Amino acid sequence: MKIRQLLSATLIGLATLSVASVSLPASAATTTAAQQNANLSMLSRDNTVLLLVDHQVGLISGVRDTTVGDLKHNVVALAKAARTLGVPVIVTATMPDGMWGPTMPELTAALPGVQVISRTMINAWDDPKVRAAIEKTGRKQIVVAGVSLEICASFPALSAKAAGYDTRVVLDASGTFNEAKRTSGLQRLLGAGIPVTDYATVAVEMLRSNVDPKAHDVYGDLDMPFATLVWQMQSGFTKK
Repeated sequence: MKIRQLLSATLIGLATLSVASVSLPASAATTTAAQQNANLSMLSRDNTVLLLVDHQVGLISGVRDTTVGDLKHNVVALAKAARTLGVPVIVTATMPDGMWGPTMPELTAALPGVQVISRTMINAWDDPKVRAAIEKTGRKQIVVAGVSLEICASFPALSAKAAGYDTRVVLDASGTFNEAKRTSGLQRLLGAGIPVTDYATVAVEMLRSNVDPKAHDVYGDLDMPFATLVWQMQSGFTKK
């Protein structure tokens, strides 16, 4: 069912892009086509900033499109890998002293020294402190994850793209409250030409090479069960 809904959202998004291109003048269509090819641009650890939005205990408890355990694992792993690669991580929360509660403790523990930016604006991009933190990095590629997917992750990704940034949304480090919200969020992102990716792909894309001195630590941060098993098997054979 989830695969069917994801495919449906993809087709709707592609249809939206086609209609938009047909209705634009030639020069505008050329510019739009280039922006829609963000999938062709690889993430660089030297030009990327990670924005984590509203991974708060009250919101996470309502997530239904994935398990809470998987969501927590993936966002923490993504944050750790980003730090290992030297990628700045910005964390923000909506009124953490209010109904949605604090940022999940597993995430703050993984990011010592990173201050959570408290805000009241729904769209994190509209908060001057969040936007200033991003601009201060001087980086033009923004990877976003948030709860919920269709609001907390999508809104800043859409706004940043409109401002000229190359934005991506991490699907499995985001979550939402039902399948309709997931599908509508994916449709809007795809319609805007914003690539949707996963937490491990983001890190490996920035790593680039398996002989990079940081490769072992990055894979350790990602904590992918199958990779851990392969590593353990390889280590066992090597010892023999």
